[in-house]
Amino acid sequence: MPIPIGLLTAAAASDLAHLITGDGFFARMSRWLVGGGIAGGLMAAGLGIIDFATIRAARGPMGIAHAGGNAAILGMSGLSLLLRQRSARRVPATALGLSAAAAAMLTITGWLGGELAFRKGIGVVPPPQR
Repeated sequence: MPIPIGLLTAAAASDLAHLITGDGFFARMSRWLVGGGIAGGLMAAGLGIIDFATIRAARGPMGIAHAGGNAAILGMSGLSLLLRQRSARRVPATALGLSAAAAAMLTITGWLGGELAFRKGIGVVPPPQR
């Protein structure tokens, strides 16, 4: 799902921009990006749960790693968002670390999701036969 991946990765970049510049704009932007990434991730998780429950191939090791990794990312992002509530003008070091870890993990879980969809066809509706 490109929206939560994009938002959470952009949050890590915004956190880095805040670290370099000290500009409170980036701290505020990161908070919104993390919140949006969580919202998008929860919507994607809903679809993933449906696939996991209804498609046997989705319950293999790749699907389990994808689901578990994304659950961990949502947990880290939720904690990051909670830590950011204390100050609108700065990014706490722990929140920055969680954001960076989430972005790094997204490279793996995003790839796994692509493998599930494009190689295994999970969650993909085939084109109609002619």
